[in-house]
Amino acid sequence: PHQQMPGTGVLPSDWLDGPAIANALRAVSRQNPNLLLSYGVPQGFLPLRQQLQHKLAGLEIAAAPEQIVTTAGVTQALDLVAREFTRPGDTIFVDDPAWFLMFGSFAALGAKVVGIPRLADGPDIARLAELAALHKPKLYIINSVLHNPSSTSLSAAKAFQVLRLSEEHDFLIVEDDIYCDLHPGSAVQPATRLAALDQLQRVLYLGGFSKTMAANLRVGFIATSAERAERLADRKMLSTLTSSDIGERVVYKVLSEGSYRKHADRLRGRLDAIRAKTLRQMERVGLKVDGSPPAGMFVWADAGCDTNVLTERAMAHNLLLAPGSLFSPKQLPSTRMRLNVAAMQEPAVWRFLEKELAAR
Repeated sequence: PHQQMPGTGVLPSDWLDGPAIANALRAVSRQNPNLLLSYGVPQGFLPLRQQLQHKLAGLEIAAAPEQIVTTAGVTQALDLVAREFTRPGDTIFVDDPAWFLMFGSFAALGAKVVGIPRLADGPDIARLAELAALHKPKLYIINSVLHNPSSTSLSAAKAFQVLRLSEEHDFLIVEDDIYCDLHPGSAVQPATRLAALDQLQRVLYLGGFSKTMAANLRVGFIATSAERAERLADRKMLSTLTSSDIGERVVYKVLSEGSYRKHADRLRGRLDAIRAKTLRQMERVGLKVDGSPPAGMFVWADAGCDTNVLTERAMAHNLLLAPGSLFSPKQLPSTRMRLNVAAMQEPAVWRFLEKELAAR
């Protein structure tokens, strides 16, 4: 039977614009065949980087095409940055909780991964200052907008304090903005991008399209200073030579035709249409949600029990949960779990949660 995945990190495939991707693929395939059979350029498909320049300008981030390097998704972007700017034994700060895949990736490079407690408006500044003085980190990886897994965003006050500490303790900030296009704007949820304040001096800005366009295209990017972009393009050559020119051409086609913005509007609208009802249902079955998020796809829910155990039980019912222990570099048992409101629409999910949480 089909596995239900209420803890998944992506939207349902039928929410995405498959026809737009198919049309773009066909259009790219009709171009000069030699373009499809050759390597791309290490820094990435130039028209896409020019398109990204306009996208970033809309976020008040000034970045020329030579300041942008395309990657195989944000996953590769994080790996390239860590490989280029850290050495074995260095410390990398991450939010706690945060996206878990990078913990193992950084540890495999010999880095020490230290979590900074994440609050409703950003990191715990007192702990960040204390731990920065102690560990002298090289990098701090942060979701400023629609943090994974809580869907909270960074306040302006916290943003200024993070930048001040990065200068005081000489670490770079890596701003992972993969959920950028799901954010409805500061009128709905106040949010401050560090790259917009810093203009890519101490901030490396990461973005991509896996959450809103197509995960299988594996197209992301890094925006940074021209000097760092050149270093990262060289590092990319050592790693994968180039990224997929075909995928980048497809993303360029979708972005340049203008329908993507309407598609992103529709995604936000669909999430808005189900979020409040889903949050009420979560509370009805016994989940606790702190400060209901007004945007994004994730809820960082408290089940009041060890969610590792709950996840094991869910597997027997063909349900895949995302227990809180995954999202901390300490990997300790937790009562928290990440739930995706777009993946909570199946009755079997609610039946399982109601039964298990009633038995706590």
